[in-house]
Amino acid sequence: MKYPPVNAKFIVMKVIILGCATSTGVPIVGCTCPVCTSGNPKNNRTRCSLFVHAEGKNILIDTSTDLRFQALRHGITTLDAVLYTHSHADHTHGIDELRVYNFMNGKVIPCFGDTRTIGNLRKNFGYIFDSTVSAGGKPKLIMNTVSGDFEADGVKVTPLPIFHADWTILGYRIGGMAYLTDCSGIPDETMEKLTGLDLLIISALRYRPHPAHFNVEQAVEAAKKLKPGLTVLTHMGHEIDYDELSAELPEGITPAYDGMEILLEEPGA
Repeated sequence: MKYPPVNAKFIVMKVIILGCATSTGVPIVGCTCPVCTSGNPKNNRTRCSLFVHAEGKNILIDTSTDLRFQALRHGITTLDAVLYTHSHADHTHGIDELRVYNFMNGKVIPCFGDTRTIGNLRKNFGYIFDSTVSAGGKPKLIMNTVSGDFEADGVKVTPLPIFHADWTILGYRIGGMAYLTDCSGIPDETMEKLTGLDLLIISALRYRPHPAHFNVEQAVEAAKKLKPGLTVLTHMGHEIDYDELSAELPEGITPAYDGMEILLEEPGA
């Protein structure tokens, strides 16, 4: 299903939810709960990442553990830039898959993140950045540390500092879309950068509170304050059943599912 209906004069952005699960994925290995054994494909969730096509460019947010599968499923054959929210494993451990894009596209990929994230990527994946030769090749990346607005291969991006427990990580705004995963709080200065959104994608781990993530109630509360055209809940665990959550959410808020595609229209179209 596409949100909003395709009746616009001009589509300015396409967004694909590549994965909307928490770090374990759903189903969880060995779990026999109702969601993990559900026959509903919308309860099958790979690890969180987002694909954005804007201004003719393909931008990936996070290289999830499941990136290869996600790219094959959606036919993503070119990448122009990668934005990193933070350096946890489920958001970064697909980084080696980027080398295929070097081979296919014939260019180095610019990657962006804050100081801590870029430093951790260099440490955690040292083989990429050292001078050793890898027989199978290794990703060719240009790492860029960001603090304020920047351009990712010509596309304007606004980094959005958010809280992930006691860690400040980044969400991102591109045009009328904002992506806030692994969010446990939004600073006032970031709230000011989230006005006038067409689309807010925000994490909602489970129903019960969690120290490092919004739960459903907190995510809905944030959406009500920000009043975007559409809110999509992501980074969901196996406590959340897609149909049950869909039935109880307010109008304008919906759970994500893997492969969900959102088309943003030209303003006023």
